[in-house]
Amino acid sequence: MNSERMIAMRMNLGSVIAEKRKEKKITQQELAEFVGVSKAAVSKWETGLTYPDITLLPLLAAYFDMSIDSLLNYEPQLTNKEIQHIYASLKSSFETKAPMEVLTSIRSFVHRYYSCHPFVLQMGLLLINHFDQLPGDTQEEKTQRYMTEAREWFVHVRTQSKEPEHIVQATKLEAYTLLIMEEAEQVLEILGETVPASFPIESLIAGAFQMKGENGRAIETLQSALFQYISVMLSLLTNYLQLLLDQPEKFKETVRRGNQLAITFDLKKLNPILLINFQLSAAYGFAQKGDGEALEILNEIADTLSQTQFPLDFHGDTYFDQIDPWFDELETGNQTPRDSMMVKNDFIAMIIDHPMFLALEDQELFQKINNRFKQLKKME
Repeated sequence: MNSERMIAMRMNLGSVIAEKRKEKKITQQELAEFVGVSKAAVSKWETGLTYPDITLLPLLAAYFDMSIDSLLNYEPQLTNKEIQHIYASLKSSFETKAPMEVLTSIRSFVHRYYSCHPFVLQMGLLLINHFDQLPGDTQEEKTQRYMTEAREWFVHVRTQSKEPEHIVQATKLEAYTLLIMEEAEQVLEILGETVPASFPIESLIAGAFQMKGENGRAIETLQSALFQYISVMLSLLTNYLQLLLDQPEKFKETVRRGNQLAITFDLKKLNPILLINFQLSAAYGFAQKGDGEALEILNEIADTLSQTQFPLDFHGDTYFDQIDPWFDELETGNQTPRDSMMVKNDFIAMIIDHPMFLALEDQELFQKINNRFKQLKKME
């Protein structure tokens, strides 16, 4: 029995829809026409193969004259698969729904599943990753409002959860919201002023699996750890670059080492968003110094964007060939935290509209590169 079917059985959503439809003495086709989907979609709901889109739940509940909780056969906890589904639906709703409607949905779900701490953490991340899409007059107002709200959710988890993993994650995320709100002293108060010694447990877990003769699980464990540490390493190098603007030689050497890491693990295909973040940081630094290498990097970014298939999700490759099951176990699965098409548009805007790059507009190569980004924008 696959995991989607197990979720449907746990929530009983499909059986509730089937039961209520039969009580009303209507066919699957009639329900499909009312909701605005295909008969096949209704059939899959009732057999537990798929879920209705999250935005259809109020319509279905009203049609059957029942609450959404009753329709879902509500339980206060959610599985990882259910969290993945809700996160993905809310993320995609930014493209089709009014900002206030999306915000209302997010808050409603948090209220309903306030005791499901992994879910509350993910909803806080959803706010962090999409606060610029939510209602508000200015970016500063949005930052203050939604970082404060997300922080309140993280504090709730940190103070109420009995799971050490959730407490640690909530603490780090709370510190992140404080950093965005420029509350440096509070960040240091929460996290301390020195980096604690790291003691990776992945090798211990992998060793235990190997001892049990489960080499496949051992490989999966170490691959997932490597994937995360490579991502962390390039993210650290991205931030480090901004501290080296007055040290040109070390700046160039850091760019070289970051590029080598990206080439070694083929991040252009494995995690292009992570790579472009690093490349943008490098391009900004070179442009600030008037270094022509900025143009070469912008051209590389255009190459990466043009060769990346959007929408994007996380996946393994020929080297990380055992990593996909690990993605399946995450609360958000293999989806990107922010809609990948939004991320693509953000990258293009940060290049086309950035005054530091506009200072290069007299150069013929920049004009060609800029036209490439404009073409990529038109391809949406």
